[in-house]
Amino acid sequence: MFRKLTILLVLAALGLSAGSAQAYFENTVVSPRSRGMGETTVAVPDVQSAAFLNPAHLARVATPELGASYVQPFRVDFADFYYLGGGAPVSTKYGNFGFGFSNMRVDWRDVELLNETQFSVAHGVTLFEDMHSAIDVGWSVSMYNVKAGQSVNDVDPGSATAFGVDFGMLVQLHKRTRLGLQIKNLNNPMIGFDEEELARRLTGGISYEPYEGVITTFEIENDLYEDSQYHGGIEYHLIEGFALRAGVVTNPSKLTGGFGYTFDRFALQYGFSTGGGVLPSSHQFGLNFAWGGEAQ
Repeated sequence: MFRKLTILLVLAALGLSAGSAQAYFENTVVSPRSRGMGETTVAVPDVQSAAFLNPAHLARVATPELGASYVQPFRVDFADFYYLGGGAPVSTKYGNFGFGFSNMRVDWRDVELLNETQFSVAHGVTLFEDMHSAIDVGWSVSMYNVKAGQSVNDVDPGSATAFGVDFGMLVQLHKRTRLGLQIKNLNNPMIGFDEEELARRLTGGISYEPYEGVITTFEIENDLYEDSQYHGGIEYHLIEGFALRAGVVTNPSKLTGGFGYTFDRFALQYGFSTGGGVLPSSHQFGLNFAWGGEAQ
């Protein structure tokens, strides 16, 4: 009985139902570093996840970087989320490029209830830079593909595809302060026979480094038709190569934490967040790799 109740709660949280789709491509965290820092995304550069979080982060890629992560949302064994992404320097004048790929799969008793795939290509470029400040902008184009399982009345909804466009900005002030902005799906994409709107989201945030090795961040996330969420986080480099992270999220209220360990060109990442209510916590693992430099 408890297992059935957990399944219903998780499906509700993921925006699913047994009969028809209610909400596709929910805001699943793709970066363990982001999850550990209160699920913040826009004002702390993260190259491996830039195509999803803020394409403006690509403007300052110094070396090619690649990252992968895995999480079972709310620690259930019938849902799996995978992410792979990265970025590479191309031109100091014309900017840099990156990509992101994610797959969310929900299975129950050998029946595939949902399969969501997102593939994004992104570009970031510096518009202005002087000794103390800089303005970076970026954009990404995402292909969304969803395949829903057969309903209880034997109706096969098949699959559908849509395309979304994102815009991002990162403003650096006096080297210690960054302002970030992302507009998600600004073209209002719709998917499926019922033309369901994909989430449109506006996220703005700020990060500040009071000391070397310490990053604090705060942001506000506003989904259309939803209440705003507030995110706060901190990253503290305890010793060289090892960072601790913690954060909070509202609506629903969650605590987060994690760590990152860098060794040469590799970085091992871990992040967790509580379920926000009766749901279990989520644990996310990641591995990053950089060519010719140190991984984040």
